[in-house]
Amino acid sequence: MQEIVDFLFEAGILKLIPRSGWFKIGIKNPESVAEHSFRTALIAFIIAYLETKDFVKACKTCLLGLIHDLNEARTLDLHKLSRRYVEVDFDEVLKEQLKMLPEELTEKIDDLKELKDFVKDADKLELLLQAKEYSEVYPSAMEYTKKLEFKTETAKKLAEIIKQSDHRWWLKLERA
Repeated sequence: MQEIVDFLFEAGILKLIPRSGWFKIGIKNPESVAEHSFRTALIAFIIAYLETKDFVKACKTCLLGLIHDLNEARTLDLHKLSRRYVEVDFDEVLKEQLKMLPEELTEKIDDLKELKDFVKDADKLELLLQAKEYSEVYPSAMEYTKKLEFKTETAKKLAEIIKQSDHRWWLKLERA
């Protein structure tokens, strides 16, 4: 049980780790890896459900979204430019972290590899959403979204709608 507690403390570190790529365009207090992972998990759930109509598969994909950047509790968030100079085996880091959980749980997580494309698309959509939100003050935030490619039809459709949408949609509710 101590290893599970240690695992949970380690997951909490993600709340303290900023998404570092945004520093390059001047964003002083970007979202944390934990905040990014939360929205990625929600997006992954939605994509998986819309693509498969399978609630259980969508829930499993949501779990993968929650832990997709868990390794950054040990490696920090390395943006693309940093990754040109630093080699880290992110899969191995995550594998070590998951060893802190009961073996049968780790095996079940390992069996979810087929769902990774949903999480990859969700990760990119979350980046697009965040860039759109930051772009109001930092227009160059959208530079990070120019080469995004999606595998699922759902993600492709959502990306097009996100690009055309105002992230402040809720203002119309206040005017009503």
